[in-house]
Amino acid sequence: MARIPLWVGLTVVGLSAMWIALGSQILPSARSHDFLNIYTGASLAREGRFADLHDPEVQLVRERRIFPQLGSLVPFVRPGFYAAFLMPLALLPYGPAFVVWIAAQSALLLACWAWIWRRFGPDALVFAALFLPCPLGIASGQDCVIMLALFILAFELAARSRWFAAGAALALMLMKFHLILLWPVALLVERRWRMLAGFCATALALVASWIALGGMGSLGLYGALLRNKSLDHLSPSPELTISFQGLLANLGIEARWASALLIGAAILVFLWCVRAAPLWRLFAITAVASLWIVPHVYGYDASLLLLPILLTIFRSANPASRIAATLLSTPIPFGFALAGRPWAIVSSASVAIFLLLLASERKAPGLEDRARTS
Repeated sequence: MARIPLWVGLTVVGLSAMWIALGSQILPSARSHDFLNIYTGASLAREGRFADLHDPEVQLVRERRIFPQLGSLVPFVRPGFYAAFLMPLALLPYGPAFVVWIAAQSALLLACWAWIWRRFGPDALVFAALFLPCPLGIASGQDCVIMLALFILAFELAARSRWFAAGAALALMLMKFHLILLWPVALLVERRWRMLAGFCATALALVASWIALGGMGSLGLYGALLRNKSLDHLSPSPELTISFQGLLANLGIEARWASALLIGAAILVFLWCVRAAPLWRLFAITAVASLWIVPHVYGYDASLLLLPILLTIFRSANPASRIAATLLSTPIPFGFALAGRPWAIVSSASVAIFLLLLASERKAPGLEDRARTS
């Protein structure tokens, strides 16, 4: 790894201090909302209550036992197999568990930065430290850095031609399945059979473990929870999302045909451009397109876009794509999501523009080549 120049080190430390100062203002809200549902899932799983893990009444009773001041339910919406992963949190009281959660997410982000330094060089650390979604997610009590770490792991394994393991790492991201919907399609179109096999095998194992823990009924209960429109915290502030939903919400458009048009157009662009893509572009365009076509994608969910942004900056031959990626690495685009309607449209529009520019890429000599597997 190249040595870190003094100016890079000072910049990263300064930006980190700024995010810590700003994040400290969000932590009290995270402790009573976003982390509350994480701890609720962990505590129910620790008691073996997977069968009613996603029952809103059960969750509300548990959350009010943990946090008596709670008004309405903050639902735990992760799959049952992820609740099993969270169980160690429930070994601690709520307050210490929150501290451990924030510390673990921060340490994991530093590990991602170390990988970025090794892969792209010290200059990439500046882009990583500038990127708002990761510190925003940590301060909000979210688990977005886990998604970023798994995505980096999948790319590193694929870059080493460990295709089955790369697919398995992608499948572990099913903890937030709506963010990776296009990955099986991409692997199928690209005929990356070993990655697809790893993805499918791991996905089946995760679902099987979930059924073994909670029974078939637990899957139905989970689906009912996701469709429950009476839960206030299930889909708050659609104008703040960074996908098609945010774009339309900020424009005041509620027609279903408009949603179908944007989703369909994005999928067609994705299918056309993912064919014969080099590895870096496969990871970039699939990640961006997957986030764009689904609802309920907020600024912290863009944390996994840090890898596509860096891949574009350091691998793309298209100046427009590199400029767009550089702008996305700054706090400006995702910061607008915090400004409310109509300014929040900048975030979703920026993601759409980045997707279109990635779609306009052409393979250039000398860039990282793809390895097709049979």
